[in-house]
Amino acid sequence: MDTEKAKMDREKTRIDLERAKTLVCRGVDDLAPLLRGVNRELYENPEPGHREYRSAGRLAGLLEEAGFEVRRATGGLETAFVAAWPEGAGGGDPVVALLAEYDALPGIGHGCGHNIIGTATVGAALAVRSLVPGGARLLVVGCPAEEGAVEGAGGKAALIEAGVFEGVDAALMVHPGPVNAMSGPTSCRLALEVSFRGRSAHAAGAPHEGLSALEAVLQTFNALNALRQHLPGRVRVHGVVVKGGEAPNVIPDEGEIRLYVRAPSVEELEPAAERVRNCARGAALATGCQVAFREFARTYLDLRPNDPLDQAFARNMTALGRPPVSRRDTGGGLGSTDMGNVSHVVPAIHPFIAIGPPGRTPPSHTREFAQATVSPEGEGALLAAAKALAMTCVDLFLAPETLEAVRRAAPGADRARPPHSGRTSKAARTPGSGRTPKTARTPGSGRTSKAGRT
Repeated sequence: MDTEKAKMDREKTRIDLERAKTLVCRGVDDLAPLLRGVNRELYENPEPGHREYRSAGRLAGLLEEAGFEVRRATGGLETAFVAAWPEGAGGGDPVVALLAEYDALPGIGHGCGHNIIGTATVGAALAVRSLVPGGARLLVVGCPAEEGAVEGAGGKAALIEAGVFEGVDAALMVHPGPVNAMSGPTSCRLALEVSFRGRSAHAAGAPHEGLSALEAVLQTFNALNALRQHLPGRVRVHGVVVKGGEAPNVIPDEGEIRLYVRAPSVEELEPAAERVRNCARGAALATGCQVAFREFARTYLDLRPNDPLDQAFARNMTALGRPPVSRRDTGGGLGSTDMGNVSHVVPAIHPFIAIGPPGRTPPSHTREFAQATVSPEGEGALLAAAKALAMTCVDLFLAPETLEAVRRAAPGADRARPPHSGRTSKAARTPGSGRTPKTARTPGSGRTSKAGRT
């Protein structure tokens, strides 16, 4: 039975939380002109993955000016950064990480809204920094190259390999979309490059002397089209032709395809990928070409949201007048993100915030969606996202029961950490330091398959 003192303590905590959340929301409102300007600046200057020099510099610079300790080129990635508050502090209990994305889609611009993600993350950090209690630590992790269209995509996976997330108790980000939604499942994704080597010849004078790599490319897509009806329901295969020849009177001796293979789990991903490789092997056999395989980006794992953390974020969104729906109710879950990789190692969430009126938001990965990120509705979503992130940080820093619930639901919590530790070991190093661990790297980091050539 609760004592009167316990009831009073809970009420005081509730009032303190409400006051703190009011303060951070006012802080975001005070920052609104700055945040709108930065969001538009990123929108007007889109940069593809691993080349986000201006965007990363702008966001890291804002944090540095506010007193954060900023380390650039983290984990060997030139456009990654880690900003820590308070400056000069080591360790931390708890350690909360806000994740910023800022890469754009080649040829489209910010059609996935990463300008909002990066700006909202920085806005939340600036608003909540003064409420970080003694002994705790707030990180902003700048994560390049989430979009898979570039070589070596998967910045968060690379930062995991570099040890940036060791000792982190919670990792948060919010993504723009058509609806306000809680985190939900995503697909694993393998990025597969298929290269064919044939033999060139004059297409009219001596076609019999050639081996057409273009024909191997076409036969691969024909085989994939036949394969699709035999794949499990949530497995997806889609790709583009990168090389197929340059002159119609020359038999192409080089062909190249880039494909994504997606599946709900790692266990389903590799069997599906092997069936895709077999399609290419059959095309190579039929055309007399050689074939080689390479994973041109890091493999993305399925998102496993931390439910207590997701529920805390949902409560804050509701308080802001944006009650989120379950992601399962939106028909989502087939896309992929390297935030999935993060969710396999620390408690993490990846909710969505609506940037347009219900039913009228343009599809993502389009120029129209990019334009919506700087519309009045998009700017409203930007400020709401910053507030919800900051409010959830308040829960983690000032509400012990929320932090403990998040820790109990952490990946591997049933076999790993003692209560209240929040650490994988007593010897854990400073969170976010970016030291490369001895463990193996994430699958799909650009290596050539051992199955190499047929």
